[in-house]
Amino acid sequence: MSGVQDWMLDFAEYVRELLPEELAEPFLALAHPAIRLSIAEKGATTVGRLGGLPRLPEGMPWPRAGDRGPAMQFLAELDCVALAAYESDIDLSTGGTLLFFATWDCTAAQVIPLPPGAVRVPEREVPVRGEARVFPEVPLAAVTEPSWPDLGHPAVLDAFGSLDAARELVWDRMVYPDDEDLDDEDPDIGDGGETFAWELELYDQRRKRPGPQHQVGGYSDALQSLVETAAASAAGLRPDDPGFAAEASQWVNLLQLDEDNGMIFGDGAMLIFGIRRDRLAARDFSQVFPYVQGH
Repeated sequence: MSGVQDWMLDFAEYVRELLPEELAEPFLALAHPAIRLSIAEKGATTVGRLGGLPRLPEGMPWPRAGDRGPAMQFLAELDCVALAAYESDIDLSTGGTLLFFATWDCTAAQVIPLPPGAVRVPEREVPVRGEARVFPEVPLAAVTEPSWPDLGHPAVLDAFGSLDAARELVWDRMVYPDDEDLDDEDPDIGDGGETFAWELELYDQRRKRPGPQHQVGGYSDALQSLVETAAASAAGLRPDDPGFAAEASQWVNLLQLDEDNGMIFGDGAMLIFGIRRDRLAARDFSQVFPYVQGH
């Protein structure tokens, strides 16, 4: 296992037990590190927070939807210096902090980058009381975990040539886990094999940390459409357009927020802040794409 990053060790071993080498390696090449966020326990290293007041710099207006729209709700703050200690597939290493806002219906969002050493006002009232809810302030801790693409992701198409081939060769492939890896009391496991896609779901359930799915970078959760393909559609492209897959591949997950700490985005929904790779590289957060994934 030499050369395999710590966050990949367990996952790579699991995949290699289920797939032959000629399929396991291209699938593992698709895996990306994601920073999983959770409410920090006492004494834990923190990388940001949910809720509270944003503590904006003096003179910076509270974000609104448009010039005269409603005030946005402050959702989260990320400390880019602290996050740099955790491996991810997006680069936030320039330091400073990111403040995340969205309207109550998540149709508009804003990310405000603050440079290192920015002088911030300790407290500031919400512009109009009751217009934007203030959530309790809770600190966030982090850990790097593996993430992998949904079958419909453009990266899968690139790796296997077609989605049909990927489905047949990998996702719908019948696999047979080692007996020692099975839980005899797990009602979801039959006597025979299961599809590899189902085994991936079981891996999620058994081996990843429980709790809300807050995440920086990596592949976001795809309860419905992918944030990447939703962003390409929002840009005016259709799935059968030649440039659709290329545009979709330019988008990444900046932050995924699950329902937690009083924040509700829909019916068991998540709010994903998508951003283009080139804008992230340029530290241009002016055109983030807010996308709600719900049931």
